[in-house]
Amino acid sequence: MAKELIRVPRVLGESYNSVLIERLYEAGGNVMLDLIIYLGSYHLKDLFGTSWFSVEDFCRKMGYDRTNLQRKLDSRQLAAMFGKNMQPEYVCTDTAGQRISHPIETVFEAALYKLGLENLCYPTIGEDGRTSYNFVQILKRFDIMTDFKTKKSTKRLYSAVVSPEIKNFMFSLYNLLELQDYRSLPSRYRYFYLELSKMVYLIKYKTTKNEAPFYVLTVDQLAKKLGIEIAEPKDRKKKVASILKKMNTYLKYTNFNFSFVKGDHERWAYTVLFSFPRHTLHYFDEGQYAVVVKKFYKNLLGLYVEIAYQAHTQSVLRHKGQSDAQATNGLGALAYQVHRLAV
Repeated sequence: MAKELIRVPRVLGESYNSVLIERLYEAGGNVMLDLIIYLGSYHLKDLFGTSWFSVEDFCRKMGYDRTNLQRKLDSRQLAAMFGKNMQPEYVCTDTAGQRISHPIETVFEAALYKLGLENLCYPTIGEDGRTSYNFVQILKRFDIMTDFKTKKSTKRLYSAVVSPEIKNFMFSLYNLLELQDYRSLPSRYRYFYLELSKMVYLIKYKTTKNEAPFYVLTVDQLAKKLGIEIAEPKDRKKKVASILKKMNTYLKYTNFNFSFVKGDHERWAYTVLFSFPRHTLHYFDEGQYAVVVKKFYKNLLGLYVEIAYQAHTQSVLRHKGQSDAQATNGLGALAYQVHRLAV
């Protein structure tokens, strides 16, 4: 069977976004996390956000039952997601100029709307060594295309655009996810799969540097990531081992090895060493696709610089009273934007 490797924004699996992911999970299960993954990968084929997709498209790609996603939420569930005083709706105007108000109340549409209200976080380190935290709106816009006036069942299409920063991550800051494995996992294990994809990336990087090809987590860290709430350490360790073994049975392409070892200052073996067979590491390689996409992205950046520089030059010419210092500052701002895209 052919590979189904897709790119996932690396920030999704980082610890500084764990609270967000937990909040999204409490609000709508795994749907919102999977929507971010779906829309991020969809962007690579829909760079300018001009294509439309259906609930069926999402279900087929991410392994969902359409009936569950089109289920209407009750008032209590909507209040838990959006607050008691907010009743989200999609407002549009039909061809006759009549205003139409469509309530956002299905699982799928509520998840899309909720993503427009949430931010991802990622840190950057400046030249002075200080860390800045950047907050990025996940979904910039979404639209619905259907005949809202008919009572007949009509196919509903969606257009959803993720923020420019997340689009950029898909070219420059991503991990690889095997959809065939991801779809096979129960929803409760899917978030941890992002941790596995991060492990694959880091261990592949370590091998290029001739470093030990392992990834280390403590039992307590794993218990938190896997949602295990057991007080007794030895029982917590047994549960961690049981879940990891169970996960491996679902995976065909992302199989991993793990063992318990004594960590620093540990009396007993409560540190977990992860590794991957060589064929697994080799599998997670985009090959020529990565080369082509990287070249395309580089050319796109070059085109952006050319267009932006021309626009800036024309702006300077229109404002002849602008000082040299102001013009220099303007070019500096342009250079900074290009640098942000390139990093």
